[in-house]
Amino acid sequence: MSKRWRHWAMLAGVAVVSTVLVWMVVGMKTVYQNYDGPYYAAVAKCFYDKDCLGRSFDFPLKLEYYPAHFPLYPLLIRLIGVIGLIRAGVIINVLAAAAAAIVMYEVTGRKLWTGLVWLFFWPRMWAVRSIAGPETLFILFIVLSLYFYEKGKMGLSGLMGMLAVLTKSPGVLLFVSYLLNWNKKSWPVIIIPLGLLGVFGLFGITTGDFLAYFHSGDNIHVQALPFRVFDSSQPWVGTFWLEDILWIYLIGLIGVIRAIGKNKVFGVFGAVFYATILFVSHRDIARYSLPLVPVVLLGLSDVLEKKEVKWAMALLIIPMFFYTINFLLHNQLPISDWKPFF
Repeated sequence: MSKRWRHWAMLAGVAVVSTVLVWMVVGMKTVYQNYDGPYYAAVAKCFYDKDCLGRSFDFPLKLEYYPAHFPLYPLLIRLIGVIGLIRAGVIINVLAAAAAAIVMYEVTGRKLWTGLVWLFFWPRMWAVRSIAGPETLFILFIVLSLYFYEKGKMGLSGLMGMLAVLTKSPGVLLFVSYLLNWNKKSWPVIIIPLGLLGVFGLFGITTGDFLAYFHSGDNIHVQALPFRVFDSSQPWVGTFWLEDILWIYLIGLIGVIRAIGKNKVFGVFGAVFYATILFVSHRDIARYSLPLVPVVLLGLSDVLEKKEVKWAMALLIIPMFFYTINFLLHNQLPISDWKPFF
């Protein structure tokens, strides 16, 4: 087996084993109950049908809320849902995390350490990839789209970008960054915003409201002014203990600036996404910033290879594990009836 394939196997193995370790500690019931996996499983079962959603699930939600969850991930769950909807959601997430780690390895010049760092060292990453959720799938499509764009493979870049926007709405920021990197061969990426229009069209068919995403309730947290997250009266902030957000802003900005000097395509996307994050008013900036991580790691890849940095990160794996366990134990959605999920 070549060195490259050994590294691929190592990254996939670490992604799976570290996730299973978390599962063993918290138990699968806790994993299945973590936000927002059950909501995506509900969409997978009913696909925005209000009658089905109201009849099958007893979540304390308005039925208009479900279009906040974009359709690709629920469709994949439905595809392999014979093993149980919520279980399928978890498996898809783990596989996407392993695949994204391998892609990160390739994008950063086949640096094994960078792929390993992606799996662990950003607030929330270990927790997010251990439950049901679309984040790792979304990041996988983003990185592939950027990679293909840089290589001049615009059709594949557009396809991956469209899959990203079918997974989560911020995928459209790929198209914004491509407009800033535009050349005469870029036209295939137009399918990215067309994909977003397709999602809205789907909502129009299934809910009767083309703009159902914007009418789904208090789930769009982008404000007109930046740094509103530091207003503790904001409904999704609610605290003044926010020092960690400043560290995310700092590390993110350093990584983006360095990435621009190394790879313009990735760097410009990072700048666009970072600028958007500054306008997000939500306590959970750690999760909102996850798609920025590949750009930051690309920018800091040479720093991450330094011996002292490797030792520091190796020592931090223990508190990272405890952080992950503690987070999963307290991020649970109460579920009284499990039958609709299996």
